[in-house]
Amino acid sequence: STWETTPAALSLDEVVPGFSAALEGQTVGSQVLAVIPPDQGYGDQASGAIPAGSTLVFVIDILGVDEAS
Repeated sequence: STWETTPAALSLDEVVPGFSAALEGQTVGSQVLAVIPPDQGYGDQASGAIPAGSTLVFVIDILGVDEAS
């Protein structure tokens, strides 16, 4: 969670496929609820404190976009 800290800057080619798919076509100012099934997340592998086979849930506020150079 970054709600109580500074916003996170993310590159969509560095996140799980379901995360980038949830943001495709969204605009600055949008709030997106992304529910990502295991096959679009970490699948059968754990990642840190996230167990294998987990469904991921994110609420994403799109505050801005840095265009790729």
